[in-house]
Amino acid sequence: MLFEKELYVATEAVRKASLLTKRIQSQVIAHRESSTIIKSDSSPVTIGDYAAQTIIINAIKTHFPNDKILGEETATGLEDKFVNEILTEIKNNDTVFDKEYKTDFEFTNSQFPLASIEDVKKVINFGDYKGGRNGRFWCLDPIDGTKGFLRGEQFAVCLGLIVDGITQVGVIGCPNLSLSSFGGKDKPNHEKFGYIFRSVRGFGAFYAAAASTSTSASTSNWTQIHSRKLSSTNEMISLEGVEKGHSSHDEQAIIKERLGITRSLNLDSQAKYCLLALGLGDLYLRLPIKLSFQEKIYDHAAGNVLVHEAGGIHTDAMENVELDFGNGLTLSTKGVIASCGPESLHGLAVKTSNEVINSRIKSD
Repeated sequence: MLFEKELYVATEAVRKASLLTKRIQSQVIAHRESSTIIKSDSSPVTIGDYAAQTIIINAIKTHFPNDKILGEETATGLEDKFVNEILTEIKNNDTVFDKEYKTDFEFTNSQFPLASIEDVKKVINFGDYKGGRNGRFWCLDPIDGTKGFLRGEQFAVCLGLIVDGITQVGVIGCPNLSLSSFGGKDKPNHEKFGYIFRSVRGFGAFYAAAASTSTSASTSNWTQIHSRKLSSTNEMISLEGVEKGHSSHDEQAIIKERLGITRSLNLDSQAKYCLLALGLGDLYLRLPIKLSFQEKIYDHAAGNVLVHEAGGIHTDAMENVELDFGNGLTLSTKGVIASCGPESLHGLAVKTSNEVINSRIKSD
């Protein structure tokens, strides 16, 4: 299989970061003031974001030392005391992970030891790549849905590999996900730290309980998944974010009414892409509140290949064109739509979205 080693590395890195974020979520919530920083764009970032980014980037560098990485967070401006707390959480997580999950996978080596404050800063800042059209790079959102994380609800650990502007590998960890809460059936051990979803372009989409044993050669614990096959939009279940600051819920309500959609599921993060791939939801609407807003590629890269490999469709919200992950840090789109398909239903959803967005443009 193409990208077999990349898939293995991404899976194990996301697995370990998923355990950490699940393990420390309650303590971050309880000590929010000391565990959370407010960034310049007014969004929160927690010790969990930094620790997860450190674990994942270090694993990538251990196995692919020359690869570039586009990560959401930077160590610039972090105080040594805070960085030391990040390192402490990583070391504590190593102890729990080694006890809970036996693996020969190497997360560190002599070149990337992850033993000091300076190691942590250096590794976090390896995520400073800005993206581009040529070559390969990893795209990482260590905690997608930080506000959901801080509410004790859904969030996701998201990692994608982009080659020449196209997503080729996607791995998403959903540490809090219970499928029974969204109309599905749960796998054994899911309650430990949720699920992992993964895909390689051309080779299908799969999921497993994150606590399941896996090796690079074994696929016995992985179940292939497919989006639903529908004949009309009024059969669709809509997937939308919880935070009204992330997408225009009012306009999305208009679209749903015109399409005859009466059922919706609200949850944070790229976990929505996972439910779509599982067939538990059918239409993910993310319309911009401000038309000047540009979506970041790390919010969609891992979900892009997962949706495609499950049989779904993932485009911009106005022109029905494939998302371009070679444009740098952002997608040059006005909104994003993912659906279970077929093309005729997806096209109708995009056409309706286009009409609603254009009505706003005219009124402005």
